[in-house]
Amino acid sequence: MGLPDRFKDSMKDLLGSEYDDFIRSYDNKSISAIRINTSKITPEAFEKKAPFRIEKIPYISNGYYINDTDAWSKHPYYYAGLYYIQEASAMLPAELLPTDPEDIVLDLCAAPGGKSTQLSISGIRMLISNDISFSRTIPLVKNLDMFGMSDHCVMCEDPKRLSVIYPETFDKILVDAPCSGEGMFRKDPGLILSYDKRGPEYYSPIQESLLDSAYKMLRPGGMVLYSTCTFSDIEDEQVILSFLSSHNDMSACHIDKDHGLCGPYAKYSEEDSLKNCVHAFPHRFRGEGHFVALMKKETGQCPEQESLDDNKVFSSFPHQADDIRRFFSAGLSERMEEREFICSKDGMIYMLPEGFESIYRRNIRYVRTGTCMGSLNRAGKFTPHTAFALTLDPDDYTNTIDLGINDPMVIKYLKGETVIPEADGEWDIKKGFVLVCADHYPLGFAYYDGTKLKNLYEKGWIYR
Repeated sequence: MGLPDRFKDSMKDLLGSEYDDFIRSYDNKSISAIRINTSKITPEAFEKKAPFRIEKIPYISNGYYINDTDAWSKHPYYYAGLYYIQEASAMLPAELLPTDPEDIVLDLCAAPGGKSTQLSISGIRMLISNDISFSRTIPLVKNLDMFGMSDHCVMCEDPKRLSVIYPETFDKILVDAPCSGEGMFRKDPGLILSYDKRGPEYYSPIQESLLDSAYKMLRPGGMVLYSTCTFSDIEDEQVILSFLSSHNDMSACHIDKDHGLCGPYAKYSEEDSLKNCVHAFPHRFRGEGHFVALMKKETGQCPEQESLDDNKVFSSFPHQADDIRRFFSAGLSERMEEREFICSKDGMIYMLPEGFESIYRRNIRYVRTGTCMGSLNRAGKFTPHTAFALTLDPDDYTNTIDLGINDPMVIKYLKGETVIPEADGEWDIKKGFVLVCADHYPLGFAYYDGTKLKNLYEKGWIYR
């Protein structure tokens, strides 16, 4: 691999005697992995039904090494949201950020969503995922939807602006900062070209600004986890040193250095504030590369939050629409009674996260607020959305068809095709909306007219 000379020179200086082992690691193939969605299945249960070979990742509670990424990305279990395909070291930041059930967590640079999906199943109260790029929020929303998450919100805002709107608001903040990407050269050699144009010096001011914004939004006693997928000390140790020196009420928290993880470079051995930082190198463990630092805010005073007149912002479920009432009478009414909803100008209906009023601000650019339930056209006809289907347990909905995972009709459905039963087949379902499942895991909705299933699978998610 043609690594940049300045990258090699920098790593030789930083790693010393380990440099040769580090460079030799680039002769090996990159390692792929998946992370199990524990809101749908336990790792132990998944191990028994995994369609292909897996090997446990020792430092990730629900992570597994895999061989063929393409095969895993085309299996129905992927479309059912049972796992997320993610490079192993990229699982470290969300794994190492401690969370509690009452936490409101902000993923500040969230796209494409790998770390957000990981945080979303950590048992927190609510997840706020933000990205400054609108185009990047599109896959972010899709990945959260496919994971079946409901108590989340996606924003598209400049972190500096958010820090003014949300002073000392969040319990935990993840800053997986944009970086020069040195840790991903083996996985994506194309990043070398962008590195030649924009190296560590370009990104370090951006990273420092992001940490400063996160600090302003962090509650006293809260934690911020900073991570990059680069090896450069300019973007790692030096950014943390600069941040801690200018924020005296922040301190670095201990992170165990197990499974090949190691501390800061030797040149920073005298810096006590850096002893808890962690590097992941491809010559020390089975993964690509990451840097992680966990810090806690010791003091501060939480400002009073803006009070809201909920009646002007949210609405109860629009029961006046007959189509919606019929849909939710199929075993879902009780679940919906105490939730709040909002209907967008284009007729999309969203079930808001519980407690959403506490973080709602009128001047925020929201891309997604909670679960997309479906759409209501001008004639009052309701169509349920695939995202809502993936939040359900098949027992939640009475009109359900459960196909075998290897049934050819599963792939036909995921391709957006009309599904017709075999000549000698018979379905025990009623006319109307049907929840389509594979191996008892929801995939989406269809409309049954008595002879065939009209496909309602989300067009942007079609099986390729």
